[in-house]
Amino acid sequence: MSPRTFAVVSVRGDVPGLDDAPGPADPAAPDPAGPFRVVVAGSPTDADEVLSAIAQAEIYTPWILVGDAAQHELIATIADCVLDGAIGVFGLAGVIVVDGSVPGVVREREVPADATAADDLAVAVRRLAGRIADRSPRVPEAWARVIASSRTDVAVRATYARRALADDPEYAPRSLSPAQLALLRQVARRVMPQGEGPAMDLAARLDRMVDAGESDGWRPTGMSTDEEAYRAGLDALAAIWKRGSAAQDEVIREVIAGTAAPNSALSPGQLSLWFEDVRNDLVRAWLSHPASLARVGYSGFATGGTGPEPAGYLVLAAGRREEWEPAELGRLEAEGDAA
Repeated sequence: MSPRTFAVVSVRGDVPGLDDAPGPADPAAPDPAGPFRVVVAGSPTDADEVLSAIAQAEIYTPWILVGDAAQHELIATIADCVLDGAIGVFGLAGVIVVDGSVPGVVREREVPADATAADDLAVAVRRLAGRIADRSPRVPEAWARVIASSRTDVAVRATYARRALADDPEYAPRSLSPAQLALLRQVARRVMPQGEGPAMDLAARLDRMVDAGESDGWRPTGMSTDEEAYRAGLDALAAIWKRGSAAQDEVIREVIAGTAAPNSALSPGQLSLWFEDVRNDLVRAWLSHPASLARVGYSGFATGGTGPEPAGYLVLAAGRREEWEPAELGRLEAEGDAA
């Protein structure tokens, strides 16, 4: 399947126009069956029934939940259960409600969502999927399978389910001003480049973190709270910021070295200390996303589990992996012995 493949979990019945899309003319081209996999959950009576259907279908690509206005409460409950770490399920990416409004709990939990008319459903699904794919790094299927499994603790799975949601393209800052957020986005692009493909809005994630008081709790002596420091630091940086990537990189080097031009907001030394915190926060925000963990090959999150004892590891050797780990992490013990 293509990295842009989505699953559509429908609790309202079939979704014409998605599962029967004609394939490309070239049979060697990717996705001959089209970009969507539709799973119809029948006429479910409760969320557990839908979650069981998703688990049995082994959906480990991002999936969009589709329901009718009459299923408002069911949609909200399913979204809540997934974002609270329901076992065996991972990858909720969006919600579409037909002939009704999006449940408030879905909006509150920042799940990408849309409301549409029945005759426009397939178009709405494609539109929402495209928006999600453009703004959200994808968790590889092998890694999503591990996150959904019983090896991963419920609280960890819930955390990753929320972090994997695509950022809102119309995000409104909560702690920073619009100008401060815009500058922080420029800084993030210079300090924490995310490579090709969809990228997280790291600045928005830091703004939410600061607003919620979820920082690491550490700050240099003499510095104010994170919220005050971010506002003062960004104002100080704005006074010396320049246009152009090369000029911005030079400003960043001066700030790190503590040689930036002084201004009324912070001294060069204070600005340097604050910027150290910013760099740490940006890396932490990037690495906390499950797609980033897959990118660096870290599977240590799957050692808690939901059983009476931690799952742990049985194999600890370079180039070797356990059966439950993604194949890219090395060879199985038996494969190594055969070699």
